Amino acid sequence: MNWSLLNVTTNFNNLRYSAGIAMMFNGFPLIFFFRDTLGIGPASSVFTAAFFTLALLLMTPVHLFKRLYKPNVILLNLGLGFLLLTFYYFIFINSVGKSVADIGNYVFVFGFIVLLLHVPNDVKDTLVIVFFLFSFFANITLVYSLLTDPNWTPGMRAAVSFANDGAQPGGNPHITARNGVICMISAVVMLNRTPGIFTKLFLFFSILFSLGVVILSLAKSSYLGIGIMLGAYFIFHFKVSSIFTAIGNAFKFRNVIIISIILVGINYFLNKYGDILNLLLGYWDVFENRIMDVIFTSTGLKLSETADVDYSAMGRVSGFGEFLETLFSWQVFLGRGYKSDYLDVPLLESWVNHGVFGFVFFAGFNFFLLIFAIREVRRNTNQLTTFLAYFFLSMMVLLITGGRPYDIAFWFPYTVMIRFLGIRYLDNISKQPTANQLTSVAS
Repeated sequence: MNWSLLNVTTNFNNLRYSAGIAMMFNGFPLIFFFRDTLGIGPASSVFTAAFFTLALLLMTPVHLFKRLYKPNVILLNLGLGFLLLTFYYFIFINSVGKSVADIGNYVFVFGFIVLLLHVPNDVKDTLVIVFFLFSFFANITLVYSLLTDPNWTPGMRAAVSFANDGAQPGGNPHITARNGVICMISAVVMLNRTPGIFTKLFLFFSILFSLGVVILSLAKSSYLGIGIMLGAYFIFHFKVSSIFTAIGNAFKFRNVIIISIILVGINYFLNKYGDILNLLLGYWDVFENRIMDVIFTSTGLKLSETADVDYSAMGRVSGFGEFLETLFSWQVFLGRGYKSDYLDVPLLESWVNHGVFGFVFFAGFNFFLLIFAIREVRRNTNQLTTFLAYFFLSMMVLLITGGRPYDIAFWFPYTVMIRFLGIRYLDNISKQPTANQLTSVAS
């Protein structure tokens, strides 16, 4: 972690680009905090639109439409193909109406794509730090929101309660969990490349803090996503010799000091806040019960006496029935129309609502994203692309467990991946002439 990158006088442009990207990539925790906890601005989508507009303004370069940087062309073509196809359906094959929110989503996604193409490559180091600081701050605001929320009690899912009338009670714990995952990945990515002992301790603390936030959210998809990330790491990087190397490194003087401070800190925390540990263990028990509920609902196999029907999983099971019904009808080719059916399984919904081409574009996009992510996990070329690769692996669960294929919660991160993931020249910026790094479209 290079703290000098946060110097506004020497790194102003990269910082404002990074702030804008981070606000788009993971802005909802901050939106909920300022809007619903602090009561700043209207408790409606107007505040969200203003927030994202500010983010795009921060990203606007002085060379707008004069200098474009090359993204991942494969991902760009497939991503734009799906977005343009669904926008066509939104205009012409739409039985649910043309809401202002849907129009705004398309405007922000396309605007984000255009401005990201103007962001220079050397923003990559600054961007990871800003991702981490934004998500760490959001974790702190979550704790503040819970402590000041009279309706929240230990045992409930951790989320910022919405202030607008008729909103989902209890907030959105999936946003809480995603923010915790972002903070955790960015801290881990920077940990191995950080020389300072106090910075290492801070990053280590933030990892544990974020893990606690994810547990408190009770978001099964994030739990599974973390499992997938750990599995990918062990598959591509774990070696038996690494165990002996780690043991040997643990006895180095500096590492002994770090480990001792960590152990003392954990011991002090457990002695003073033992109830928090018991609370986290209680949340883990709730998670295990919910997993048993999902297995029982999906397979009919009751693995525990307390297993019950999980209505969220039941909705996805019925959605699969809708998919099969579409598959054996004439709607298999063109689909049923924009947002015609809500399956809560984005991959299947892309076919049901948008036909074969919708599925090919959306599934193909995620397939190639998986290829590029796995390649980056193996190579570990730079902090930003490593972060994006692991974050996509954590998102993969959502493709079959929640959301819609057009959700900006998908497409804002997708857009950043289009711009930075799988770019071969990204790690050789200093070695290549400027002409090879960018494409000028106007003089």
